Amino acid sequence: MSRINGDKSRFHRIRKQRIQQRIRNRELYNLNVNASTSAKPANASGKTGNSPALVKQSKVHSHD
Repeated sequence: MSRINGDKSRFHRIRKQRIQQRIRNRELYNLNVNASTSAKPANASGKTGNSPALVKQSKVHSHD
């Protein structure tokens, strides 16, 4: 370590590592977000399988 420049080289190396780590994290995050949005089922409106809107109601006819 020099008197004039101090620890500039070490800090610059660590700074570059942090920048690259952020870039990698963003890429992984974007891959996961894109994969999770494309993996959602078509019925992702929050309705359950037993919802009256999705289940056809059967009527009981009495023949008195």
